[in-house]
Amino acid sequence: MATTTVQRWLDQEHGDAGRPVVTLDTRNAFEADHGTFECAIDWHIGKFSDFPAALRVHQAELEGKSVVSFCTGGIRCEKAALPMQETGLNHVYQLEGGNLKHFEQPSGAHYHGG
Repeated sequence: MATTTVQRWLDQEHGDAGRPVVTLDTRNAFEADHGTFECAIDWHIGKFSDFPAALRVHQAELEGKSVVSFCTGGIRCEKAALPMQETGLNHVYQLEGGNLKHFEQPSGAHYHGG
């Protein structure tokens, strides 16, 4: 999903279909501690292989929402989409190009930290 669409959704606090939108940080805890999107869900995983177990514990908080996952360069958020979809989450998106692509935008809106 393009950065401009994510920014618009976060500005209006819902996706185009009217569902609440949440951002899900799929990075390792030490990365998220350096900066993340405001109000992002961060499960403080130690390594990405911990993601599926964290998803099982926290899936209910994502149900009925448009979930935009993000990571540093776009690979982990792509990988995170598969288990989310397999568990029945139907409105899963990822920030195209990750944070690195987002930082190329002039505003860098909704992100705090480095």
